[in-house]
Amino acid sequence: MLWYKAWLETRMRFVICLIGITALSAYNLYRMDHEVTSPVNAAFYNNVINRQDGQLAVLWLLAFNLLAMGGLLREKTVGAASFTLALPFSRARLTIIRMAMSLAQAMTLLIIPGGAIILMGDIFRNTQSVSQALFHLALLTGGGILLYAIAFLVSTVIEGEYTAPMASGGITLAIAFEVGGPSLLHYNPVAFMMGGEFYDAHAGLLRGPFPWTQIVFFCSLAAPLLFLSVKSTQRREF
Repeated sequence: MLWYKAWLETRMRFVICLIGITALSAYNLYRMDHEVTSPVNAAFYNNVINRQDGQLAVLWLLAFNLLAMGGLLREKTVGAASFTLALPFSRARLTIIRMAMSLAQAMTLLIIPGGAIILMGDIFRNTQSVSQALFHLALLTGGGILLYAIAFLVSTVIEGEYTAPMASGGITLAIAFEVGGPSLLHYNPVAFMMGGEFYDAHAGLLRGPFPWTQIVFFCSLAAPLLFLSVKSTQRREF
């Protein structure tokens, strides 16, 4: 029941984001194939794919900010919180299921458009390697989990249909532009998602050792933020 309720709350936002991101990713590769008349070498195509993944990162940031919104605080604004609180479930369970649903949707918004990019590349005879696709996915997921946790926490603290996503988006922009010193750039989740420090422009490929340390660091910061989201919901007056 709670899973279905969480799905109903976000399904329209999820479907719109899924169709939009997938269609845009496929269209950009289609346009490249039809507008570039000269033969496309591997480096050129790899650079196009990396630009596509950078665009996917930006769109994903916007999408999961929308998916993270909702829950009891939003229901309080529209006057429906009393009905949800009357259900025989704890606030913690309500929050955790909403969190799990939006996380699953957010990952789907990465996997399906990413698969569309690989499929379109195969159709146009320029295929991205599986290892590169997984590297991109790891970067996007590793940095994105922290930004998602921030967005979800904001949704449990700030009321308002549009105030919460605007606040969350503002925090993301602040992180993107302010956490940029030489000693901190390595741990900027937005820069990490874009993959600049791993990118070989000559070959158009991501290179280097798999960034386990940074991914663990971002996850270790995300976990307490998600825990605070549950606690915030439990202690709030509705």
